[in-house]
Amino acid sequence: YMHKRVMSAARHHKVMLRTNQQRHARPNQDEGIAIEFGRGDNHSQSKYVKSLRSKTTSTREAAANAVVAGIALTLLLIVGLSHFRPQSITTKLKLDLPKLDLPKDWQSWTFQRFQREFPCAHRPSPAFELYTVEDFQMMRDTYIQYVDRSYKFDDPVPPTEGYSLHVKGTPPPYHAEKIPDGPRGLFASRDIHKGELVHNGTKSDVSFPDANAWRRFMFGLPKREMGCDVTEWTWTQGQVKNGPLKLMTSFTISILINEGRTDEDVNVLPESDVSPLFYATRDIQKGEELLTTYETLYSADLDAVGLMWA
Repeated sequence: YMHKRVMSAARHHKVMLRTNQQRHARPNQDEGIAIEFGRGDNHSQSKYVKSLRSKTTSTREAAANAVVAGIALTLLLIVGLSHFRPQSITTKLKLDLPKLDLPKDWQSWTFQRFQREFPCAHRPSPAFELYTVEDFQMMRDTYIQYVDRSYKFDDPVPPTEGYSLHVKGTPPPYHAEKIPDGPRGLFASRDIHKGELVHNGTKSDVSFPDANAWRRFMFGLPKREMGCDVTEWTWTQGQVKNGPLKLMTSFTISILINEGRTDEDVNVLPESDVSPLFYATRDIQKGEELLTTYETLYSADLDAVGLMWA
């Protein structure tokens, strides 16, 4: 850089550099560099290049700033990445569920053995009361904890409410009631028109990957009477046409829909045996119970999924 400055100055003054008149000052970062130019024997001109002190200082400061900036950026990246770790649970657990204490032969438990051991045949009447949001949340937490820790329940309303997806802005089409001296059921909250989408189980129905996952879920439930309900709320269903059967259940009041005694009683049906969409098959008046059919649509082929009936 300094050599270029010297040659430029020499060309500008149109003088010959005389070797015996040149004196090159030793560069000194504290005092600068002195370079003398000769013009004949009697005329000499010295030109002093601006002190390198300021340039050196600026260079040092720039380098130091770059180092500090690099360190700061590295720290930010480290801190940022530490807060961007993928989470294994996408729905925050409401319960701190314990590690399962499973019987030695738990993998061989049949469906009917669960009903006998819990026991489900002699449940007191209060056990058939309607579930609260907290009750359904217990079941959902148990499913996440012991079946699928990545599952996310994102249905549009609380599990204790029905909802309408057919006509935007309309009130929920159904609600749950406890029938006096009878079972729980679903009833129309308003008039429902034939062909209206009454329930969409896409986000509320859950499946179990295998029979042992269902067994772990049953053993993990905090209340035994919940397990008894699950034995009544479990079915097998293919999720695609001619696909394999899956163990299914639901953690919303939609699971309380009862079966009609006759074909004339039935007023709600899914569009196919693999569909979670339920439509009204006729006009339904407010207060009327919603009824479907189980046998022709949903199987209970427990042996096919490895659970075994007895």
